[in-house]
Amino acid sequence: MRLAKFNPFNSLFGRVFVWFWTALLVILVSAFFLTKQLTDVLEVNAVSEKQEMEAGATIQRLSKVLLRSSNLHQSLRRLGKRNGLQIVAINTKTEQLRTSFPGPLAGNVNELKAFVESDAPLLIRLNNMEFVGPYSLSFKQEEYEVYVGRLLMRSERNVMSRSKVATAGLVLAIFLSTVFCFVLVLSITKPLGALRSASNRLAKGDLTTRIQGLESRKDEIGHLANDFNTMASRLQSLIDGQKTLMANVSHELRTPLTRLQLAVALLEGQLSTESDNTSRDLNEKHLARIESEIIKMDQMIGQVLTLAKINASQQSIDLQEVSLSSLLKDVLHDASFEAEALRKKLTISAIPDLVIHADMRLLISAVENILRNAIRFAKKEVSCEFNITLCELAANESTSGKFSTECIEIKITDDGLGMTGIELDTVFDPFFRGSHQVHEVSKGAGLGLSIAKAAIEMHGGQIFAQARDIKLAEASPLSGLSVIIQLPIVRKST
Repeated sequence: MRLAKFNPFNSLFGRVFVWFWTALLVILVSAFFLTKQLTDVLEVNAVSEKQEMEAGATIQRLSKVLLRSSNLHQSLRRLGKRNGLQIVAINTKTEQLRTSFPGPLAGNVNELKAFVESDAPLLIRLNNMEFVGPYSLSFKQEEYEVYVGRLLMRSERNVMSRSKVATAGLVLAIFLSTVFCFVLVLSITKPLGALRSASNRLAKGDLTTRIQGLESRKDEIGHLANDFNTMASRLQSLIDGQKTLMANVSHELRTPLTRLQLAVALLEGQLSTESDNTSRDLNEKHLARIESEIIKMDQMIGQVLTLAKINASQQSIDLQEVSLSSLLKDVLHDASFEAEALRKKLTISAIPDLVIHADMRLLISAVENILRNAIRFAKKEVSCEFNITLCELAANESTSGKFSTECIEIKITDDGLGMTGIELDTVFDPFFRGSHQVHEVSKGAGLGLSIAKAAIEMHGGQIFAQARDIKLAEASPLSGLSVIIQLPIVRKST
């Protein structure tokens, strides 16, 4: 366990550091061997008669020199320097080399050992030198195979130029570094992409999202994946607890409400037998107020239960292909009647003839909630506009991002006090109330828009609020409110 702390692969820094130096080492070694392969040349050809005669004459001169010398190496160097030749002698027993020149001039002259058993002389080219041999020679009771060579002219050398070798090395280095960088970047960006995708799904409300396959990593990415999973589990626990609490409270409140309604009914029965008209009228007034509050609480609890079911994905949804005009005809008629009763004007544009996927009950309730809110808070005018437009809708929970599609946009606008910029971001939160709302006017519980938002999103659409007049909103935040619904279109009616 203690040694694990020093494992470089347990940290992202260590991975990158080791990967960099490994890549550099591989590139250097590969470049070295590539250069060696490109520069090492070995060619074997037949010897011409002229070359064989010249080499034979050199061997004869060497034999005469060795008769008067006791040092083979010095004799080779003296003869080679005098005649401008490069001579190599290989001991047939020990395979020891003796040369008349510095080793680097001929490259790897050890290649000549492979030809000592040849029956006839050969023309052997090694990099920048050319040898003829082997020729047998005895010296101090030891047998040698001798090769007579010369330095090749630059024009005779069949070796890649330095620039070509450098180019090949550069290409190899670029290729290897690209491969290493690609693998390294992929090992970092792929898990980061999984983290991004998971965070998008979590942001869309999928609280069951967890990152799989990364939690076993010991580096920073693995720690981040584990922290994300812990955060998601904690969020799921908190929100599930909140939903459970909301549902439980709603159910618990229903019981005393039922008892209150029963008590009101009993009191009404007793009041009908009282003879004192004044007392009876006063009690009836209080009972009417109690009954009104009970009805309001019952409606609020019903809304809370509906919202809790939708948030908990327990609300059943029956999507059908329906005509938009037939779906909203009655709702708009009722809204016009309600606005007229309050001496307000509701202007409705022409409804496009198209078909959408909708749960009639949920969608009607959502539009009705928004219309009633607009009528309630409007000063004099409310408008409901229908437009076909291209909109950006959120993708499903298994994928991230958005997609473009043709939508029907329903824009409901009032000329009321409007909302501030901060309030526009929270207007769809449960129990929301604007800071400027007049309490005597606002009779709702602040759940209608929350339910509408949840219902619209269940239909694959989106809903948002904005100031009625953007230019006016820059001067004053209280400029009326527009609530915009966008729903995907199935097809246009024919």
